Amino acid sequence: MIKPTSLATVLVLAGMVALGPLATSMYLPAFPAMAQSLDVSADQIQLTLSAYVIGLGMAQLMFGPVADRLGRKPVVVTGLALFCLGSIGCILANHIAVLLGYRFLQGFGAAAGMVLAQAIIRDAFEGLEATRRLAYMGSTAALAPAIAPVVGGLLLVWFTWPSIFVLLTLYAAVVLMVVAFNLPESLPPERRQALRAASVLRNYCEVAVNRTFLGNALGLSLMFAGHYGFIAGSPFVLISLLGVSEHHFGWYFMLLTGAFIAGNLMGARLSRRYVPRGLITTGGAMLCASGALLVMLVLANLASPVLIVGVYLIYAIGAGLMIPHLIVGALTPFQHMAGTAAALMGFIQMSAAAVASGLVGHLHEDTARPMVFAIALCGAGALVAYKLVTPRPSVAQLDATLQSSRHEG
Repeated sequence: MIKPTSLATVLVLAGMVALGPLATSMYLPAFPAMAQSLDVSADQIQLTLSAYVIGLGMAQLMFGPVADRLGRKPVVVTGLALFCLGSIGCILANHIAVLLGYRFLQGFGAAAGMVLAQAIIRDAFEGLEATRRLAYMGSTAALAPAIAPVVGGLLLVWFTWPSIFVLLTLYAAVVLMVVAFNLPESLPPERRQALRAASVLRNYCEVAVNRTFLGNALGLSLMFAGHYGFIAGSPFVLISLLGVSEHHFGWYFMLLTGAFIAGNLMGARLSRRYVPRGLITTGGAMLCASGALLVMLVLANLASPVLIVGVYLIYAIGAGLMIPHLIVGALTPFQHMAGTAAALMGFIQMSAAAVASGLVGHLHEDTARPMVFAIALCGAGALVAYKLVTPRPSVAQLDATLQSSRHEG
């Protein structure tokens, strides 16, 4: 067994977290090919992303409280097993309705690792150290989806689209074995919560009415909603409208993931000198700027692959800068039930992402307008929600945070 505070644990957690975005990004280049193979429209294929995200969101409401009662490890193992089953179903699916059902199961299973990795970090670390560990975990996890669209594109060249889900099944099986035999339990028995309906509902209500949690969770969720708007729209915008090949699409996506990693690491480093609120505000301003520029490019008929992706790099860097601080900010008031708080945060986040990706698909009109308007509105909404809802810290609190950060640094 590896120690919960070791670097190896962060790497294992990154492998768990990577599963969720891998199942999102690896099959993106296959959207047009899947639509043709299953004889369905573009908006129906985009629903497979929404079904996956809905599964992610719904499962987190259940997995969080169960993990607060039974511990993190058994819930993660169960989730990984469900993901494997869903992936096998996607391989065999020959109808869009069947594919939607198995994509939902994939998302349901992937949720365990995504939400509980955050709770495991929160179990083992406090404050700024938790922020940094989350940033390092997020940056490491982002390496896998950085190359996923490239791998997906290559698989399409060599094989057919089900091969993508074969690879996802194999990856999930490896992570399942590593977690089952090497990851220790991070939640001690004395900190476990009762699993009663009234208790679970009371805990969720306690979390939901906390302004610190709500402001951070809304900022994170709207930021992710804008990103999922891009994920849902970019395969058809870049491949079908702007002529990017399925193979080259992955390289554009890799640039965006690199920008996210850069923002993530930048946020971890700057946390030694600047308070979280300032870093989140800076990242939010970058989201707003990117969204506004994308709208202007599309309305002026100046859209090209280089310009679309180049401007969206600003959004990706800003998102990377914000994410670890928003997560820790939301979970900090709830050490006694970090799993429940992380679950509710994940549910809000995935619900917003499902709505954004679904709307981009529903409003599909053979232009980039639905995608860029979703990015702009969600990016601006993330900053506004955070600033309006989260209580502003006092001068004494800001000074204490800076002194603690410099001491830890």
